[in-house]
Amino acid sequence: MKKNILLLVLLAAFAFGCEDFLTEEPEIAVTNNNFWKNEKDVESAVYGMHSVFRTVFGDVVMLYRDRGMPFDFMNALWQYPSNNQPSYMWNASYPAIDWRNEYKVIAQANLVIDNVDRANLPQERHNYYLGQAYCIRAYTYFYILRAWGDAPLIKESVDVGEKARTPWQELADFAIEDLKLAAKMLPKARDLYDAGNVKVTSKQIPSSGTAHAILAHLYAWKAALNNEPELNKLSIAEADSVIKHGGYVLAGSPKEVCDVVMLGNSDEGIFEVDYQNMPGDLKGSGAFIAGACQRWPIQPLTTPATRRSLLRINNTTVMEMYMDESDERRDEYFYKLDSMAGVATSVTQGAAYISKWRGVVLNVGGSGDGTLKSYEDNEILIRLADIILLRAEVKAKMGDTPGAIADLNAIRDRAGAPLYSSAEGDLQEAIAKERDKELFLETGIRYYDIIRNGTFREKLRGKYKTLTEQDVADGGYYLPVGSGAFTNNTLMRQTLYWKRNGYAY
Repeated sequence: MKKNILLLVLLAAFAFGCEDFLTEEPEIAVTNNNFWKNEKDVESAVYGMHSVFRTVFGDVVMLYRDRGMPFDFMNALWQYPSNNQPSYMWNASYPAIDWRNEYKVIAQANLVIDNVDRANLPQERHNYYLGQAYCIRAYTYFYILRAWGDAPLIKESVDVGEKARTPWQELADFAIEDLKLAAKMLPKARDLYDAGNVKVTSKQIPSSGTAHAILAHLYAWKAALNNEPELNKLSIAEADSVIKHGGYVLAGSPKEVCDVVMLGNSDEGIFEVDYQNMPGDLKGSGAFIAGACQRWPIQPLTTPATRRSLLRINNTTVMEMYMDESDERRDEYFYKLDSMAGVATSVTQGAAYISKWRGVVLNVGGSGDGTLKSYEDNEILIRLADIILLRAEVKAKMGDTPGAIADLNAIRDRAGAPLYSSAEGDLQEAIAKERDKELFLETGIRYYDIIRNGTFREKLRGKYKTLTEQDVADGGYYLPVGSGAFTNNTLMRQTLYWKRNGYAY
């Protein structure tokens, strides 16, 4: 993040422990009573929340959970979950199906929400911190309900004991109320200032635009998954708040998307996991999707023949995605797509050379001198192009064809691609394909797009194609619940589909 703060040790002790996080008493209760005296205390607690958020949502596990990535080759760790056969690789305690880290974020947000009043801050500063906690808590619940469906609802830091799973619709409603409060409390991104009256430029710090953007997605999700089409109007209204009034601006070209937007904290960015090239601030390169699929020419000391053994996408697949040669994303997201397609497959493996993430940080000195250390790029959770295309999708569902086309064309025009023609066929599918092209491999987007649009049998692979309506009703496209959630919790129940498909405990 732009401002490094040494976090208090007491705020790293979360209300929920490791093994039985839903039943353990808070460890910080006594010390907590002597905290929260002034704005610096509150700011430290809020930055502690952001530190946990960044650790959790920047983790490599998040990459595995996106089971809709369009690669033609995946090694086994990626392949089996993407085939909806996670039990082949992920045992009952595997981190990818364990939600305890998400609940650590919620615990830290609850800690702020329950205690910020005690500092007696001026109303504007009180709202600045409280709104952030509401926004982070809501986003985390939104993530949980999309990934696992029903899950425990923990509203307060003192809410301990055994917990059953709350219907996901109730989680959604709870998050919606949090976001409504956050949208009212938080200023716009350009008006964020810290306790020292220094302008905040990090897009990990939520603004009112962040809250509206999450609401746009949450309403669209609930409208589709809970058959509440009336919520689509609310989704559009929230997207309007972001697009018209949020102060965000599309980058000028796909090159700028790669060079500036993906690096982070741009005018197009809305919500991000923020990294800076500073000591102790970067995560390992393998925790980026780029670390699994990019090699030459982005990664130093590689050649066109350097093997890509984890994830590959074929040249032919990319050319089918980006059919128009005028589309600048062909030669920005990928290195010399057309000319490299003519190189022998013994060199290229028949795959395109992804080059979307360019914030390379090198090791200096020692035996690893000049090798890849990490990426400085942020994890982009939501950006303006995402919200414009989401609004296009929802407008198309509501029959606003001209409005949907205008939004679709705004992104195509930026990419130098031909504008939409009715000869392309179904408008909703054209928008879905545009989201695939524009938001290629960005954090956790494609899988949830496909689920939201109900096209999982057509677009996902393996056992997704044979899910019955009963399988879907029983939670077939959610993650199974990890075994840690059952420790000291007799009320916990496994998702029905997964109880009969490898996770009966």
